[in-house]
Amino acid sequence: MKTSNPSFTSTHALARRATIFATAAALLLAPCLYAQSAATPAPAAQPAAESGAGQKSPSLLDDLPPNHPLREKLHSFKYEGGRVSKLGDALRAVFPADNVVLSGTVDRLALPAFELRNVSLAEIGRTIEFLGEGQMEVEVTTDAGTGNIWRIGRRNIAENAATVKMRSVAAPNLFGDEKALIAIQAAAEDMEMKRLNVTSIMSGARGVFRGATATPLKDQNLFVIIGDEEGVAGLENLIIAAEQQLAQAAAARDASLAANTPKTRTVLAPHVFSQEDRLKKLMANADLMEMLWKELNMELSRATGSQGRRFFLARIEPRNDQKIFVLLGSEDAIAGMESLIQAAEKLAMEEDEKISAEMQAERAKQMAERAKEEEALKAADERARKDKGEQ
Repeated sequence: MKTSNPSFTSTHALARRATIFATAAALLLAPCLYAQSAATPAPAAQPAAESGAGQKSPSLLDDLPPNHPLREKLHSFKYEGGRVSKLGDALRAVFPADNVVLSGTVDRLALPAFELRNVSLAEIGRTIEFLGEGQMEVEVTTDAGTGNIWRIGRRNIAENAATVKMRSVAAPNLFGDEKALIAIQAAAEDMEMKRLNVTSIMSGARGVFRGATATPLKDQNLFVIIGDEEGVAGLENLIIAAEQQLAQAAAARDASLAANTPKTRTVLAPHVFSQEDRLKKLMANADLMEMLWKELNMELSRATGSQGRRFFLARIEPRNDQKIFVLLGSEDAIAGMESLIQAAEKLAMEEDEKISAEMQAERAKQMAERAKEEEALKAADERARKDKGEQ
């Protein structure tokens, strides 16, 4: 082919011409997914997209004449990755004269970063579909007027729907705690948003990424989770963990209430009541024991980080007319006070038994001495009578 263009007269120019012809042949032989009308004039030439921070990518268009047909077909496009809504903004920025239409179903989908140089609009569309792994459909219409039309939506809705998972999680404890329910919903939304953001910006990520939502059904104490497998599994684990934590806390609280439910017990202590000083000493020891009990519980609360935890003591009510102590309080506190009273009663009983034994011994000694004296008096009277009879 001959041309009067002086740029093709040198050997270097011949090499560039060979390259251009090879590119044109490749474009003509490549399968085209998007039909274009042959009768409609080609749209105005689009400038090559800038690559990187404000610098244009190297392009064969720089070596072509201003009126060359390839200048109207080859484009460069760079996408940093992210949701499809961001892809729409990138297409509008690179092709300001074009119309970009996104369906609502692709808003939360994401694509990895990619870059194309010196390709047709149809190839850009095919690349977007390829990176969408069959989940997206891209239609590029170049004969719509002065500007092209990009239509981007989901492909094969029925097949995509089959990959959406739904799961139900029972959470009666969460629904029984309004603050916990609000907190777990906020945590689920935040966690899912972070998962989608991280997934969308991963350099090795490919394909589209759906989200997952957890809908509370308060009348049934259930969460219904809908979304992709990873999102559903993550939200399910979050809700189950929160529910288990509340269930364990409720069980511990019920056990504590059962253990600390006020109980009543009566302790008989007649030997303690037999002496006023014994009763006063026992009550003083009970007050000391109550103080030590309180201090120990406060120390344990600080050590375990459960400050503010309630603990119950035992109230002691002495009834002198019945020789009994009435105890009211928690099981552990009552057991402690009961052991104190029983110990005091045992000591008092042993003391009384010792005193009683000593008194009995003294009485026996006195009786023995009295009997001895009586025997001596009797013997003296007998001798006196005998002496009087001999006279």
